[in-house]
Amino acid sequence: MRMNNLDRKQSNLALIAQALYLINLLLLPGIALIALLMIYIKNRHSDDTLGRCHLYQSLVLSGWLLVLVVGGGVGLWLLVADDAAGISMTLLYLIVMHTSFVMLGILGLAKAISGQHFHPGSKGCPSNK
Repeated sequence: MRMNNLDRKQSNLALIAQALYLINLLLLPGIALIALLMIYIKNRHSDDTLGRCHLYQSLVLSGWLLVLVVGGGVGLWLLVADDAAGISMTLLYLIVMHTSFVMLGILGLAKAISGQHFHPGSKGCPSNK
């Protein structure tokens, strides 16, 4: 059975937000984050609640990524870099944390494609003020 495109609630803004989040993680770190911030500033008062929600959640996850992966990795490196086991522990931490954020991004992209909201670790979407 073919699905009618009019029956599906899909937002291009949600798809762009989740795609930029994954590009930030996997392809162009920093550059995609700047693009994500620019799109957020431009569309933060949009009427598209699904797109605004995914945009907000992508920025929240990017902030947590910076804190946990970069900050945690550097902190762990400074604490245990004297030992070979410490270096291995730091690499394992970075790989596990990065993979976790990539999996959250894939889940968010799947939710954006299906037209659903995405709330990982958050109370919900920001209101349109």
